[in-house]
Amino acid sequence: MAMWENLLQSFIPLFVAFDVVGVLPIYARFAEALDGQRRKRVLRDSIVTAFLVTIAFVFVGHRVMLYLGILIKDFLVAGGVILFILAAREILSEHEHQHVGKEDLFAVVPIGVPLLAGPAVLTTSLILFQTVGILWVLVSLVLNLVICGVAFKYSHHIARLVGRRWVAAISKVFMLLLASIAIMFIRRGLEGFRIP
Repeated sequence: MAMWENLLQSFIPLFVAFDVVGVLPIYARFAEALDGQRRKRVLRDSIVTAFLVTIAFVFVGHRVMLYLGILIKDFLVAGGVILFILAAREILSEHEHQHVGKEDLFAVVPIGVPLLAGPAVLTTSLILFQTVGILWVLVSLVLNLVICGVAFKYSHHIARLVGRRWVAAISKVFMLLLASIAIMFIRRGLEGFRIP
């Protein structure tokens, strides 16, 4: 039972933070001009980039925290505040993201970073590393990236089937969930400051 709880506690926040629904139309728009072979390469490179950047950030960030003497309750509050600001900004934003890059760099920037491995994913991953451990972060990260990969592979069909307005609306709901998760992180952090 504890195994499934750890998996859900790590998978769901990362799933929301990745916001694959919000990234999907951006990916579809930039990938539509590519042929099948180049699209596969872009898809592979973007997923690998997001994975490597997130794992590197988790380990480096953890070491920095240890060196500076930052406790998990400190990071829960700070990370929660940042996540809330990011989510609130996306919820209130009226414009679409505009990212332009060369084809060779498209997989790395903007898809790999920051659309997939953005501030929300990096912050959430570091918090989860401190709370549930690296194993569950790795498992949840891989599962979420597999979902992203499948969604990107069929991005044109999904975007056409669902419609741009519904994709935008679902993305806003995801950001509302992320804001709620951020409040939960802040609450947990503040509980750690209570004097017994």
